[in-house]
Order: sequence, then structure tokens, then C-alpha cells
Amino acid sequence: MQNQNEKKIFFSVRPIAVFVMLIAALVYVGSTAQTAGTDDIEVTANFTGKTIGRTSPIVLTVSRTIEPADGRIAVMIDNTDVTALFTSSGNDLSYKPELFPFPIGESRVTVYHVLVSGEWKQINELAMKVAAEPEISIADASVPTAPEPQAAASSATDVGGTKFQFTPTITLNVKGQNQTLTFPRESAPTRNPFTDVDGQAGLEFKVARRGWTFTNKFDLVGVGFKQNALRFGELQNEAPMIDLSSYLIELSKDRFKLNMGHVSFGSNRHLINSFSSRGISAVIPMGKQNEITVAAMNGTSIVGYDNFLGITRRKHNVIGLGFAREFIKERPNGLRVEFTVMRGSLLPLANANQGTVNDAERSFGFGFRVKGNDKGDRIRYEAGITRNRFTNPADPQLEQGQTLTAIRETWRTARFAEISFDFLRGLKLWREKKLKLTGTYRHEEIQPLYRSIGASTQADRHQNQFEFTGNFGELTFAFGNLRDRDNLGRVASILKTLNRRSNIIIGLPIAPFVMTKKPLKWLPTISYTFDQLHQFGESLPSNGEFRDPSQVPDQKSFAQAFSSQWTLSEALSFSYRYSRAFQDNRQPGRERADFRSTVNAFSIGTKPTKDLDLDVEIADEMQNNLEQPRKDRTLRLGTRATWRTAFLKNSVFTSGISFSLAGDTGNQNDARNAEFDLQWSYRFAFGKKKFKKLDTQFFIRYSNRYGNTIDRIQTVNSYNKTQAFNFGLSFNIL
Repeated sequence: MQNQNEKKIFFSVRPIAVFVMLIAALVYVGSTAQTAGTDDIEVTANFTGKTIGRTSPIVLTVSRTIEPADGRIAVMIDNTDVTALFTSSGNDLSYKPELFPFPIGESRVTVYHVLVSGEWKQINELAMKVAAEPEISIADASVPTAPEPQAAASSATDVGGTKFQFTPTITLNVKGQNQTLTFPRESAPTRNPFTDVDGQAGLEFKVARRGWTFTNKFDLVGVGFKQNALRFGELQNEAPMIDLSSYLIELSKDRFKLNMGHVSFGSNRHLINSFSSRGISAVIPMGKQNEITVAAMNGTSIVGYDNFLGITRRKHNVIGLGFAREFIKERPNGLRVEFTVMRGSLLPLANANQGTVNDAERSFGFGFRVKGNDKGDRIRYEAGITRNRFTNPADPQLEQGQTLTAIRETWRTARFAEISFDFLRGLKLWREKKLKLTGTYRHEEIQPLYRSIGASTQADRHQNQFEFTGNFGELTFAFGNLRDRDNLGRVASILKTLNRRSNIIIGLPIAPFVMTKKPLKWLPTISYTFDQLHQFGESLPSNGEFRDPSQVPDQKSFAQAFSSQWTLSEALSFSYRYSRAFQDNRQPGRERADFRSTVNAFSIGTKPTKDLDLDVEIADEMQNNLEQPRKDRTLRLGTRATWRTAFLKNSVFTSGISFSLAGDTGNQNDARNAEFDLQWSYRFAFGKKKFKKLDTQFFIRYSNRYGNTIDRIQTVNSYNKTQAFNFGLSFNIL
């Protein structure tokens, strides 16, 4: 155990009472303060009181600039979110429906203020009248122009009111490496040298008519080396060189969607949560406030042409059904209730992303989820409860003739709840700086042996957490506390472990709080974090394999970090960071098994010219094992340079050098490493017309690695060196 003098640097943080008193005082002071939010935002439209055509552009004008800290603006036409289709220019949002014309008649345009927290607040609701012949012209709309984004070329045509759009993309990649020089020679790569040609192709086709949209999108991958094939891990030498990586076929109109291909389903945290695989899914609206979602998917992620629909394996799939209702149609997510049912089964088959499933599995369950907020968005809440039955069917390949205890099918429960409350919003205290303070409480409990195929969970856990976050002008701060325990069934032979964690985070740019006529650039931005974690066993288990109290863990860890950054100009900046950690083992017999570490790092960034960037970083790391005792130290030096050549456009040289020296004070171990990289990249393009545009990127890279490790106890002297040239060339046909 570390003595008291040595532990004074790790002060005990018990700020809960202080925060409670602070909140009470601030709530009292701010009870009459005005709340800044959506009330001061107004939106007007260019179509108010007029009739527009089906393809006439519309413009929404916001009364003030929406800063990133305020959130964003969202727009819905009837029940369709069309925010992504708008172009922003100053305080104007414009949209020209060339591909998907407005439906004839009257539509409801609702504008929302989406807060940073993700909650929506309605600003205005406008009536938009659409006729075959417009009363206002495109010129009357005053649509602001914006630069067109560089994207894949597309061909759009209009035949008898039907819109067609075709967008192909092709990418070819050539990569290679020369004869790599290594020491010792046995460490040379298997393919030395090599040159590979790979490629990707994408085909997207859209058809739109009378509000209906039909979309097809296919992505293909081709390789020149068999072991790089998309399904080589599954089919080995039988894997095709050109294979299907993903596809999606969608039929949609307003809120209705029917998808086939790579789809995603579920929003229940413990039952099925954004489960993605190949299959079929549908969203079926039932009126303006209800919707039904259904999906049938393969049990694991797959690629390739086989099992094209994703649902051909009867015992390797996931089927889900959901129902959702918005109780407040004027405020999406004001009060939303969801009910989900899922049935899933897995066979021990290969997964395209995660290797293999070790055992066959089955699960069936259902869950409820409720989410909402008050009208002023001061209170936000979410809760859910899930019941699930999970089992492992018999697997002869896994049992291998052994007699195993069968796992009984048992229903288990998981639940969670979360509530956030803004104690203060927009309270002005000093120099027009506003104070915001938010409190959040989270609860989660998952019973022992709970498991669902559609969600990743940790069973046998009970957790409570609360946190306070806020900002005062540019000052940000957060405090949190977490309490966690397991062995909820209180099995006497199983160790019951408990976790207690507290943390503090503070970020402060000093310049805005100094009263001067001109900003002082030499004042830094500082940040500080403190984290304390106590992990311990409740008691010595009985009738288990625990024989001594020293086997019951009891460890307390402290970590502190401080950083500061100075930005003197666009051409010069400095930063310094310091961190300190201490691990205190307290179980009987292990009192001296403590560890301490410190890190000091300094970096400087400069820009001698507009085309040249230079960065240098120096770090000193210390590791102290108090039980042996032993001290290890590592010194690091790294540099990086980036030069954008003025004589050749789109040409960039980058170079980096790094060194590290490591060893212990007893001179038992030494390590030296050095790395050098140099790269030149160049990008050029040909053509401007659709399907005749070629975007090309080229790079050539040289790397040199050196390493030497000496262990004087084991009499080991390891030396290695590697140097290689790499090159790459890619063609994007747009």
C-alpha cells in the first residue's frame, strides 16, 4: 500500500453535495430568467399566399443565423423529411424539386428547430398550394445559387411525366510494392514483390412518377489476387474474383417504404437494435400517427450472389415486427411509443464481418419503448422493457460425443430508463455570457443469462448513473457518477463485483473571460479531466474455487490529465499535455502491487509559408512498478512535414521522422526504434461531361524502419530493419 505522503497528490473528490447546493442556488436565481431557445426564431416562405407549380423552387428564410451550438433547421413536407434536399445560403434554405415534383393540391410544410440534444421543436407550419400551372415563376422565387458538389455523373431524363436517373461509378486501383529489404531475412513478407489490380463498381437507377420512387443500387468488388477476394475466408479458392458486396432495391412513396437487399431494422436497445443484414423490410404508415415495420433478414452479415434474398436459410434468419405511434402529431418524438417482436435463430456458419459463430442459437422476445419530451424541450425521457427467451440447441459438432448439461429455455427481462432535465437555460450572469445546466439520470438492469440475437448486451448487470453537464459562455464542464454491480441472483459460489466511478471534465478558453479591448492571442485554452474508479469484490464466495481473501479483487485507480493550447497566429501554435495515473491494489497480500505512470508532452505547429506545414512533438513517459520496484522510461520525438507544391497543382509531398528510446533505471532492458516515411501524391482529372470524366490519384511512398531490443536478463539482443517502396494508382470514372 502506498504511504499517505505519496498519495496526497491524489485528492479525494466528493463534489456531489457541492453540486446539489449549486443547483439549488442557481435554480432559485434563475427562476425568473428568460429562456433562450426557439422562441426568437421565425421562418417565412416565398410561396405564402400564392400557388406554385410542381417543379417551382421554394425558399424558406430564417430570421437569424443558426449557429452549430444552437442545432439545425429541419423541414418536413406532410410526413416526409426533406431537410437533406435543401441548399443553404446565408439565412435562406432553398429547394427545387426537379426529380420529385410536388403533388398537386395543398401540402403542409412544417419547419422545426432540431436541438443539439436531438429533440425537435416546431417553429412554423405553412400551407403550400401546388397546381399544374404556377402563379409565380422561377425568377420570382429568388433562389440563391450554390456551387454544385462534385459527385458521380448521372443521366436524368423526363418521359411523359416519368423521371429516370442513371448513376454509374467505376473505380480501378493499382497497388504494388518492390522487393522489400528486411533483416533478418525470415521476416520478409510472403508476396515480395507484388502488383495488384482491384476495382469497385456501382450502378444506381431511379424512376419517379406521381410520388412513387423506385430505386436500384448495386455495388460490385473485383480483385486481381485470389486471397483478396470478398469471400475467400468462406470459399477459399472457390471464391469468385468479382463479387456482389451490397445492393438495395427500394419502392417508396411518402412514408411508405419497401426495401430488399442490405436493410436495417429495430430500435429496441435490448431486443433488436439497428440489426443490419441482407433481407426484406417494409415501413407501412397507418394514418398520420401510426406505422408498422416488418423485416426478415439473414442471421448474419453476408456478401456475394448466393442467398440473394437473404432469407433462404430457414434456421438462420431474424424476423421482426414493430408498431409505433406518435401521440403528438405536431411534435415528432414528443410522445412516441413502440412495440417490437423478434424471433431469431442462428446456425454455426461463417459471418462476412466477424468470422464464425461458435454455436447454434435461438431467441424470441418482445419489448416496449417510450420516448418523449415536454413542449419546451426542458425535460427529455426514454424508457423500455424487454422480455426474451434464449436457448442453445444441441450441436453434435460442438459436443463431440461428450455428455453436456442442456440449457433450459428461460424467459429473462432487461429494462432501462433515462431522463434529462435542463435546470437552467440562457441565464445571463456576466458580460452577456449565458449559463446552461443539465442533469441526466440513467438506469439499466439486465437479468442473468439474458441474451438476444438481435442486440449486443452484457447480462447480469445492474447500473445507475447520473451526470451534470453545462456551459457558461465558452466554459464547459461535466461531472458524472456511476454505480454498477453483478451477480444479481446472489449465487453464493460466484464472486459479486461492484464498480464505483466518478469523473470531472472541464474545458476553458481563457481569452473570452479576460476584459480587454482586443483579444489576447497568447492566452491558452486549457482542459482538465479527473477519473476515479474503484473495483472490488463484495466478499469471499463460498463453495467455489476461492480459498483466500487475496483472491478477492480490491483496486482503486486514479487518472488525471491537463492540457493547454496556444494559438498565436495562423502560422504558429503550441500545446502541452500532462497526465498522471495511479493504480492502488488493496486486497490482502497485494498491498504493494501498485503502479504509477506520468506523461509529459509538448508539440509545436508552424506554417513557414502558405504551402508548407511543420509539426514537432516531444514526449517523456514514465512507468513505475512499486512492487518490484522498477522504473521504465520512454522518450519520443516525432516530426511531420507537408508541402503542397506551388509549381504543380494538386501535388503534395509528406514526410515524417520519429525516434523512441526506452529503458529501465536498472539497465536491464533497452529498446531503440526509428521510422522514416516519404510520400508524393498527385491528383489530376480529365473531361467534364457525364460518363467521360476521369479522376485519377497517384502516390509513391518510401518507408524505412529500424528496431533494436536488448534484454540483459534473458540475454536477448533482437535487431530488425525494413525498407520498402510502395505505389498506388486509382481511376474513378464518373
